[in-house]
Amino acid sequence: MIKMLGGLGFVFFSIAIRRLLKTHHHQKDRKKILIAGSLLLFGCFLMLFSSGDSLEKEYTQEVMNIVDDSNLKIKQTDFYSGDGMKDTADYLSKQMKKLKDIKPPQALPQEIKDSHETLYEGIERIRIGILEHDIEKIQAGQTIVAMALILYNDYIEKNPDKFDKE
Repeated sequence: MIKMLGGLGFVFFSIAIRRLLKTHHHQKDRKKILIAGSLLLFGCFLMLFSSGDSLEKEYTQEVMNIVDDSNLKIKQTDFYSGDGMKDTADYLSKQMKKLKDIKPPQALPQEIKDSHETLYEGIERIRIGILEHDIEKIQAGQTIVAMALILYNDYIEKNPDKFDKE
């Protein structure tokens, strides 16, 4: 989100500065436009390229939200209703798509990046188990998700300075 705002601001202010410089021909006005514009562009540039810790925080929070939402939906499922099972499987498919769309930031340790795929695999097994009414597949998926969550929670506990900034 921060990178997107930085990029949009950079483009917007670049265009605005260029247009203002074309319309204002007085030397003092041009100097003011260049100084103010340079500061704005520098701020956007910083937003665009220096948001490493916040990316880790956003990524980790998004993954935890996906897992929490999935757990809540599974707990609310009526396992005696075919429609309820289908709805839960569809919801898990959407959550898997969200998980696939977000990529772990480069600054994260390799074990967290690897657990991203593990988490995806676990949710997929749970979804397949629900569709096939197979308790063993659901339990295997829950075990895989739990192992991935241990790594995420451990990372959060070891790096509280990155996650307590609110």
